[in-house]
Amino acid sequence: MNKTDTGYLAGEKRRWLRTLNVTDAPAHTEGPHCGSIGHVLSFPESCALAQKFGFDAVNADRDFLRQHGPESSRRLLETHRLEPGAVAFSAAFNAYFSDSEFEQSLIPFEKDLSLAGRAGFRRCVGFVQPSSEQFTFHEHFTLLRRRLQHVTPLLEKHGVRLGLEFIGPTTMRLAPKFDFVHTIDGVRSLIAAADAQSQVGFKFDSLHWYASGAGLLDIEKLDPQEIVYVEINDGLNGNYNRFTLPEFERELPGTTGAIDLDGMLTKLDAIGYSGPVVVEPWNEALRNMPPSEAVGLVKAALDRSLRSAGIEMADNISCGRNK
Repeated sequence: MNKTDTGYLAGEKRRWLRTLNVTDAPAHTEGPHCGSIGHVLSFPESCALAQKFGFDAVNADRDFLRQHGPESSRRLLETHRLEPGAVAFSAAFNAYFSDSEFEQSLIPFEKDLSLAGRAGFRRCVGFVQPSSEQFTFHEHFTLLRRRLQHVTPLLEKHGVRLGLEFIGPTTMRLAPKFDFVHTIDGVRSLIAAADAQSQVGFKFDSLHWYASGAGLLDIEKLDPQEIVYVEINDGLNGNYNRFTLPEFERELPGTTGAIDLDGMLTKLDAIGYSGPVVVEPWNEALRNMPPSEAVGLVKAALDRSLRSAGIEMADNISCGRNK
């Protein structure tokens, strides 16, 4: 069976890629991170750990691509029998960047897209800022629509799809003066307004899905092509509900049961999602562990979550739901 240029096996309708997140931070933070578990790893180290623990794929490292070129990344993926996952969205897209900063970022962003695409990475991931001190909802929407219209042709040129994450937790929207898009329908509307649906979809995070007030029916109504990338985690134990959960404190998936991961993953599988699934816990205990130990725990939690949802994993080349 031949592989396509996206790294997926031709003819496979459903395929979950258990992905180790070594995505560099997007433009709002500094330095790369490995699954938001607090450990900075080089791309060769991350590939080695991904193979050691049986991941299917690994995310890109922009600095490595820039310094060593796409062929070096391809060779590492082949050596460690890994698929390409995603690369971080490096354009200065969100509203806290000025128009001049956004425009200046498009040249290096296109270079990143070219390098990533030539290395086999066909997915790019970023987020939408859920509030603003400066812009009203309408002003904010108009700004991001215009920027998305500039970004979309670059994505199309290099054959890359962008997944935009809606930031669901209410706690992220309390202090700023103006509210903004923070739901599935909100991001969907932004994409449609920019006529960008051919190249832009969702980065779908379990905590954001839960905290935004969405349910299983919202997933049933999605087209699988709208979902670029999936992240799973769990909410904290304690006196929390979906409206009081913090953004940057989470548990490994399946730890507390605060989030209906079985339901979410089963629905995503049922609609035919095919692509990366990543653990993003933002967890202090993991940050304090040696990287290898933390990555091992992340992989074990990922496997348990997929199995609990009835998603069978055949080996480290592919995994899909057996019907």
